This record gives sequence, structure tokens and C-alpha cells, in this order.
Amino acid sequence: MKQLWPHLKAAFVVSHCLALLLMAIPAPGGGMSKSAWADPTVQGEFEVWTERLNAWGADLTVAELEAELWDFATAYMAKRKAVLDPLQPYYRYTGTTQSWRMFVAPHRYPARLHVELKEEGDWRDLYIARSAEADWRSRQLDHDRMRAAIFRFSWKPYLRYYESFTRWVAARAAEDFPEAEQVRLRFWKYKTASPEMVRAGEVPEGKWILPRVLDLDDHRGAP
Repeated sequence: MKQLWPHLKAAFVVSHCLALLLMAIPAPGGGMSKSAWADPTVQGEFEVWTERLNAWGADLTVAELEAELWDFATAYMAKRKAVLDPLQPYYRYTGTTQSWRMFVAPHRYPARLHVELKEEGDWRDLYIARSAEADWRSRQLDHDRMRAAIFRFSWKPYLRYYESFTRWVAARAAEDFPEAEQVRLRFWKYKTASPEMVRAGEVPEGKWILPRVLDLDDHRGAP
């Protein structure tokens, strides 16, 4: 056993590193959704890459590139799942799952969370992401972990988590403002300003998405 032990340790280290490498291979994960691919940021990437590929001699439309990538990604994810499924118990036991993805492109159409409170019939800003004035519970809502979650809530694949989040916010607002009537959550989605717009002091146009209004009486005393 003394002679065998170094070989067993080496085999374990190699197997462990291989398992981590397989888990770390890039994958779209939750991005495998037609609704996510329809987002303006993603569509902008398709347009850029179609232009690049055509400049290199390809003959593609944006729709053709998207369709080919969807077929490839679907087949790739199926094979990746088949490889990783037997290793899932090991990942859970060792805590080595990898859910975080590297950034693949700038987010050109971000969505900024706004939380508003209705008191005596009037609405007022309660929290706006990264605002110095509307900073209710900002220590929680601006935390790195919470910001990562809130970022996802504006994407359709994560809508059910957004609905849970709205109820959590309503319960906190009901606790902090016993006399308030309602709370409203919504995102301001806009295209990031170009350098020329920034220099000119122009504010980019946008639109409100995912508005939710909750009666605080329904959430008083909720966990």
C-alpha cells in the first residue's frame, strides 16, 4: 500500500483536474432560450459577427447565422450534459460546480431597476440602482451577489425569479413603511450612450419594462 499510495494520489489529482476542466468548458447555460436570443444586445452581436464573417468571405444573413448557431449550441449542450451528468454527484459533494460565465460581449441594452413607493396617493422613488439619493436598502440591493441576480431578472428566462423578488421587496417595504399603500418595481431599459453622446451630454432613450405593482397590505408580516 505504501508503494501504491503515491499512484492513487496522482490518479485522484488527475481525475479531479479533468472533472474541473470539463465543468469549466464554456457553455451558454441559461442563455439557451429563444427569448434571450431575441434581446437587442444579442441581436446586435449577431449583426456584428455576420458583418465580420461576410467580410472574410462568408455569405450569410443574420437569420442564417442565428439558426446555424442555435442548431450547433443545441447539439453541443446535449453532448455536454451527457458527459457531465455522471459527475454531478462529485461536483455537489466537493462544491465545484461552475455556474458563472465569462463575459462574451458588452451589454449594450442594460436594464436599471427602479423601486417606487406609493404614500397618500403619490409615488416617490425609493430605490434606483446605484443612485446616491434613492438608496433604500442599498446595502442589500447593491451587494455584488444581489446585483448579479437583479441583472438576470430583466431577461425572460428568469421571470419566475423576478416575481419572487417582487414579493420579497414588497414584504420589506411593508415592514419599513407601515403606512404606505403600494410598491412598484420596473426596469428602465436603454441603449448605452456612444462616446459622441457622452461628450455632448445627451441622455440615451429607453423604455420601461416588466412593471409590477403590489399592494403592501397583502405582504405585511410576510417572511
